[in-house]
Amino acid sequence: MAMFEHELILPCSPSAAFEFLRRPVNIARISEPNMGLKFTSAPDVIEEGSLLEFQIVSFNQVHKSAHRISRFEPHSIFEEVQEKGPLAAWEHVHRFEVHPEGVRLIDEIDFELPGGLLGLFLSEDKILDSLEDGFFYRSNQLQQLANAGEIV
Repeated sequence: MAMFEHELILPCSPSAAFEFLRRPVNIARISEPNMGLKFTSAPDVIEEGSLLEFQIVSFNQVHKSAHRISRFEPHSIFEEVQEKGPLAAWEHVHRFEVHPEGVRLIDEIDFELPGGLLGLFLSEDKILDSLEDGFFYRSNQLQQLANAGEIV
């Protein structure tokens, strides 16, 4: 499986960042518009066992996905695992650590390319580049919201 990692320091507490990011409406809010993220079924706040059903646009195709929250430790970590989606596998760990300037957000994503026709068009590098672009946008959005006092 391929791996992507991203870190961001925000000027807020781990609990504030965690509470903000456990709400699917906020995930949609900080996602790159070109990604076309739309939750079709999701709870107001996630917890262990929550199922998030959504669609995204990637590589000029609309893809439906379903991710389950497989691990949930309030204010420190949650993990989502793809149950249905375009990739053969997807696991995303969200970590929240105390940092002298606030919170260190650590995202670790392990993924496996799909088989079939879609697998012929994709490469690990394409997916990694797409993740890099998406997290760059997300980081800027989170930084702006934290600096404006909207993540407290």
